[in-house]
Amino acid sequence: MDGEETSHVELSYKVLQDHINKLTENQTNILNRFEVLYKNVDDLRKILAQFSEKIGALEEVTTDRKKLKAEIKVLKNRIDELYAIVKEGKEDDSSPGADAQDVESCHSGFSCSSKVTMTTGLDRDTIRAAYEDVRSDTTPTEWAVFKFDGARIVCSARGSDFTEFRTQFSDDDRAFGYLRLQMGDEMSKRKKFLFVTWVGPNVSVINRAKMSTDKAIIKDIISNFAVELQLENQSEIDIDQFKDALNRAGGANYGTGVRDL
Repeated sequence: MDGEETSHVELSYKVLQDHINKLTENQTNILNRFEVLYKNVDDLRKILAQFSEKIGALEEVTTDRKKLKAEIKVLKNRIDELYAIVKEGKEDDSSPGADAQDVESCHSGFSCSSKVTMTTGLDRDTIRAAYEDVRSDTTPTEWAVFKFDGARIVCSARGSDFTEFRTQFSDDDRAFGYLRLQMGDEMSKRKKFLFVTWVGPNVSVINRAKMSTDKAIIKDIISNFAVELQLENQSEIDIDQFKDALNRAGGANYGTGVRDL
């Protein structure tokens, strides 16, 4: 009887030892897998760090490209202005009696005015008054138009009717416009402002080239607006197109809500 009990205990001990050995083996396998997983995670972190560095480099390149594009645009405008001035000078030289007139003018003590590009000036008081009138909530004025009186930009018209606004721009004109539009829906109305540059199809090359400089001058006063548009055709003076441009700039497309112009 004692022998049987001893054999039973030995068998149980052997079975228990086998279980312990299997558990030890499983534990070792789990630890090995954790080591592999840790190594893979570490490699992944290194790859992500490299990827992040490449994204940062790409962002820097994109920023540099935007700056370069803007500088090229400014340079192109300057070249266009110089080209137009040179072209006008050649046309003046080719006209009969031009040389004689220039010599006579210079000998009389005056500069040759036909060769000098006048610097654009501003009628600051009337322009600022019109600008503030359009922005005011206490007046019915919804728009103002600014045109050239010789070498000066002046306020040529103000009003509240959009149909009248459209008539202010002819094919021979260079002009600027400033408008107030009521945007949003019935629950959320807000006023938005639009600045437009008009260059008619019959405007000369030199005056067309000067518009970028002249625009920068008037924007010293007309400084607050959500959208700026360059217009060259009567069909572009359209209230729906103005609304679409303002909606796109605002990042939302609301319903009705245009203040009656």
